[in-house]
Amino acid sequence: MHRQIAVALVQLRADAVERNPELLAHHFQEAGDWGGALEYWQKAGVAAMARAAAQEAISHFANAIDCSKRLDNVLGGAERMTRLHLAMANALMQVEGYRSERLGRALDDARRAAADTALAELQCEVALSSGAFHFATGRNRDYLTLADEQLKNHADLLTPAYVSGLWSSKGTAHFNRGEWRFAIEAMRKARDLIDRTDAGRHILLGGADQLIATQAYFFRSLIAIGFIDEAVETTECFVQIIARIKKPFDIAWALFVKCNLCALLGQNDVLLQDAAKIIEISERHGYTTRLSYGLSLRGIARSRLGELNAGIEDARQGMVLWRGQDVVFNTPERICWLCDLLVQAGRLDEASQLLDQADALVVDTDEAGALAECIRIRGQIAACGDDLTGAVRLFEKAIAISQRQEARLFELRATTQLASVLAGQGHVQEGEPRLRAIIDAFDTKHEIVDLAAARKVLDTLHR
Repeated sequence: MHRQIAVALVQLRADAVERNPELLAHHFQEAGDWGGALEYWQKAGVAAMARAAAQEAISHFANAIDCSKRLDNVLGGAERMTRLHLAMANALMQVEGYRSERLGRALDDARRAAADTALAELQCEVALSSGAFHFATGRNRDYLTLADEQLKNHADLLTPAYVSGLWSSKGTAHFNRGEWRFAIEAMRKARDLIDRTDAGRHILLGGADQLIATQAYFFRSLIAIGFIDEAVETTECFVQIIARIKKPFDIAWALFVKCNLCALLGQNDVLLQDAAKIIEISERHGYTTRLSYGLSLRGIARSRLGELNAGIEDARQGMVLWRGQDVVFNTPERICWLCDLLVQAGRLDEASQLLDQADALVVDTDEAGALAECIRIRGQIAACGDDLTGAVRLFEKAIAISQRQEARLFELRATTQLASVLAGQGHVQEGEPRLRAIIDAFDTKHEIVDLAAARKVLDTLHR
């Protein structure tokens, strides 16, 4: 009867089958027609992803995988299974985040299946999809080894889009490790290849179009090292394409890139507006990771616009969602975002306890991108507690780490706060030339918020 229903649906309700392939998939599966069921469960999963229903897609891909297992090696089993597990992984990234246990299993299954094929691009795709999981578990060095192996063994066999993906994911790993110059070098190679690749041939990184993921980490790496003009100008060009992006997940991530630019330039009204858009899209489609970013960014905007307590609450909610993903990458940085606001509000014990969590992650993994910032905020806490000697020691340590990592932006922040503390100790002549030197080291036409804050402190030292 299920087979007869399936035949009737195809003959009489082709339009309904086209819109809802899961109807036909169900009847083929109940009839024991595993090949037919597989075809339509897979179509249903793809259709669900196209309409941003990733949770629904997970169920459809799970059914397709079950049917594929029953077919064993019929119809190119290894390749088919690899692609199904990768499709499942992409949906899981959007719904459950990058450290989901199910995501880990899906990637392991994809890796095993891909090993039974001779397809270089498919094996590369598995490696690229594994990147987010490696980053989430703080295994950046392991991922660099994996990406280097792919570039060494398969680069000549891969299309530019895939080679770009490898360079971009390498750049992300270097970013997480605080190796900004290496990150920028890798991202430049990735962007050059993307520019020569038709948009229709782009691949996914972290569940989104590779251009978006690459621009996000390229911008943040450039900012950290102090290449402000290149960061602003490349991101302003990128922002122009947001209106043409169709997929909600891509839109949310692209808006995150724009929000980072607005935060840098102090465009707080626009930051507030676009953070609200990220929140709305993420709540509608269940994008927990993007929602956490939207809340944190709205918190920064609110705090700058005079609503410090509301900003802290937003940033706290964002942090709770982020920590619920149990990921390592970007977590110390996110903690620093919140702690900066808590220190402004005089909530020093809360900030200190959060920094303890960040310290534990840094010690246990190779996540070092926010190391200098964590120590700088410790210095702020010491200064607010009238431990000026301890504050100076911590600021000097943050500056030393920043210099070692070539993180000029973080050096600027720590030096600005050091100069204020030194002035409070009566050592203006010691802090003033150091602050002036780091300000002058920024060759930019853009007045970013950190430079404006530094110049304000410098002015007060002359009074």
